[in-house]
Amino acid sequence: MNLLFASTLAWSYPIDVVMKMANSENFTGVEVWAEHVWAHETALETIKSTRKQLNLLLTMHAASWDLNLCALNSGIRKQSIQEIKRSIELAIDIGANNVTFHPGKMTLTSFQSSFHEQLLVESIAEIMQFAKQEGITMSLEMMEWKTKEFVTEPAIVTRLTEPFTPYLKTTFDVAHIPLHENIVLMWENMPHVNKIHISDATAEKLHLPLGEGSIKRDTLSTFLHFEQFPIVIEGFDSSKELTRLKKNIDYVKKQISQATYKGVHS
Repeated sequence: MNLLFASTLAWSYPIDVVMKMANSENFTGVEVWAEHVWAHETALETIKSTRKQLNLLLTMHAASWDLNLCALNSGIRKQSIQEIKRSIELAIDIGANNVTFHPGKMTLTSFQSSFHEQLLVESIAEIMQFAKQEGITMSLEMMEWKTKEFVTEPAIVTRLTEPFTPYLKTTFDVAHIPLHENIVLMWENMPHVNKIHISDATAEKLHLPLGEGSIKRDTLSTFLHFEQFPIVIEGFDSSKELTRLKKNIDYVKKQISQATYKGVHS
């Protein structure tokens, strides 16, 4: 298993402490959320020295909260682009090897999605120019099916990323696929994937601990066992007790033990 977990599963702790947690539980690394670093004001040298000491893989999730790369308001768009660029600079500073970012959403559903898509392409072009200069791989995330989101299907993701191939990759989020859809089929049609986000979900709630939602267990197992690129367990937990992180760790340990058992006794 090539497993990482999102730093937001341990929001109350600084990134260097989160990295030590990942190491102690034998995770490959951590997906560092830019907002997490900034909220704790963790010294970059501390993060770099901890990464080197533990030999952990770091990936980056760019700033996404309060941002919109295809907002009708040009000031919001410009600031959103700047925050993504700031995230890229942070990734370089701490040694994170790729950066996932959100595509933005419609400001008003009364406008056609094609109008917002054009604004998004312009924003992505500026981001990619900056990322290429800095030598960083970017990864556009396909979003969940909800009001105002429109980058929700592989075909749309393909249309957005093709002009920037091979420099722009994609992030596939298992929990972003509606439960009535075939998640594996969606995955098979997703272009240029270099990272998977995984968590459980119900029809009402996303990013639940693994095993606590309605996604089929064999589907979760399929994605957890991919080896070719990072699999990032997602979620948010602001408690000191790390309840959600511990539930995910317990689930993964059971998966490993079951796989080992089947391998020995098959």
